[in-house]
Amino acid sequence: MNFKPEFRILSDDQIYDIHQAALDLLWKTGVSVKSKEACNLLRKAGARVDGETMLCRIPGYIIEESLKRAPSAFTIYARNPAKNVRVSTKALHYEPMIGRMNVYDCNTKRTHLMTLKDVGELVKLADAMPNYQLLHSGAIMPRIADVPIRATHVYGYLQSVRNSSKVIKATSRERIMAEDCLRMVAAVAGSEDELRNKPYTFTTANPVTPLLHDRDQLEGALLYAKWGQPIDVTSEPQAGATAPVTLAGLLTQQTADVISGITIIQLLNPGNPVWFGTCGSIMDLRLGRIAMGAVEMGMINVATAQLAHFYNIPCRGTALATDSKLLDMQAGYEKATILTMAALGGVNKIFYAGTMEGAMTVSKESLVIDNEIIGGLYRVLDGIDVNEETLAVKVIDRVGPGGHFLSQRHTMKFLKKGAHFLPSISDRRTRDKWGEAGSKDTVQRAHEKVEEILAAHQVDPLDAGVEAELERIVREVDEREAGR
Repeated sequence: MNFKPEFRILSDDQIYDIHQAALDLLWKTGVSVKSKEACNLLRKAGARVDGETMLCRIPGYIIEESLKRAPSAFTIYARNPAKNVRVSTKALHYEPMIGRMNVYDCNTKRTHLMTLKDVGELVKLADAMPNYQLLHSGAIMPRIADVPIRATHVYGYLQSVRNSSKVIKATSRERIMAEDCLRMVAAVAGSEDELRNKPYTFTTANPVTPLLHDRDQLEGALLYAKWGQPIDVTSEPQAGATAPVTLAGLLTQQTADVISGITIIQLLNPGNPVWFGTCGSIMDLRLGRIAMGAVEMGMINVATAQLAHFYNIPCRGTALATDSKLLDMQAGYEKATILTMAALGGVNKIFYAGTMEGAMTVSKESLVIDNEIIGGLYRVLDGIDVNEETLAVKVIDRVGPGGHFLSQRHTMKFLKKGAHFLPSISDRRTRDKWGEAGSKDTVQRAHEKVEEILAAHQVDPLDAGVEAELERIVREVDEREAGR
């Protein structure tokens, strides 16, 4: 068995203290739940629910019993079965960011509003790169510049599924949007029955920190739970602003946010797949802005993974974000530092690859660069395999003192097996050779890779009947929203 590095921030006693503090909050302070359906679920289970304010005080036993029902592993199916994803507390998958308001142009160093063409290109890039398995999508966008704002979710989903046969995320932002997306996913899955039996998508439910579950997103998420689709329950606290300034206080509040959301989902559909998620960081109080590149975000990721695994639930974390406005050295060290902490700390799904500028902007070149950083970390997590053949005593004996291993079959055999991580855009040539090739920096090489993928990558095509049904749903939503 390969060695799996593990980085810990919290002791077992500290994890238990945070858990108990979160349970105390949910019973003594309570959580505001703006969905009548969710309030009824909690009331029926034994929580104290104020019908007027919709404040719910949830006893610890309800929380703990509900958390036990959440699975530690589950499968999400793709329209190409080779790209199905097995999620677990032992696995690591990456979800690149697709849906952001702005897109970075590395040639002008400026941004423009996201278009439907950008959505398709971003998804196609993610489809081509092996280190991205679970794809965010245009369905999540609150706005795509060239489509009707209330139909963004269906245009975005169709453009995404046209450009990838991997698992594609859908939105739960409002119940009606959740219904639209689930109808489209059912068409991809083959039928509503097939979708209910096999999850073909996933979504995110974000509690509004502190201690509030908004009606629209919670009711959308509950619809996904009725269909048995995995839900990423992720809190987004900012230490010093929407959470206590101390990281222990932030983790306590975040835990209360997340486990109350998971409890509601499990009360509706026991065993529904979930992730325990964080998008937590600090607010830089000098500027009044969340710091997505802060080292504390890495610490929060690691601590959240420990808490999620305490509950035996897969963890979703946030890394590969940066506060830099350019793909420069700041972007590099912020992305790599926080990602390394998250990966070594045991996070099971890492989100935000491809982002910059505090996650306000997405970059096609950053998707390529981040894919390379991820590849190196996957190599680290593979560890060092120690056995008779890898110890290579016979090969060393055959080469002898002063020899070399370039011509040995053993060398080629293990290179083919991945003994070394070989990056595709990092430059390891001498300065002279680098100069002869054009003296290109990392961003220029990544841009060339973007153009190469977009020109050459072939996406598994949609079945013609499925595409026609998706287009019909888009037209229907267009007409419905135009008539409002």
